[in-house]
Amino acid sequence: MTDFEISTQTLDQLRETFLKMTSPEWDLALIGKSEEVVNGAAMALLLVQRARLRLENAELTEIRDKLVDNEKGLEEGRTEVNKALDRLDQIEGALNAITSFLAIVGRVISLA
Repeated sequence: MTDFEISTQTLDQLRETFLKMTSPEWDLALIGKSEEVVNGAAMALLLVQRARLRLENAELTEIRDKLVDNEKGLEEGRTEVNKALDRLDQIEGALNAITSFLAIVGRVISLA
């Protein structure tokens, strides 16, 4: 895959994740969860949005090598996030997949 394709697919996944995390279904899945889970979900949502914005604004030439170096991890992360977002009855699993994916994205762009 080219660096542009890796970047595009990663952005698509971040956009899809953001939309799912702001959906009524996501909110319903959080009902009755512990404060720790709800706060973790809020933090993950902020990081997804930050990652999306920073990746959109990044110069491809500056992050190309990092994208290529992390291609496999990004692909695996996208797959896991997609599976997890289909199973919102297991919100903790979705949050784990999202934060793992964000850790890989964080190797490409700074999320701090």
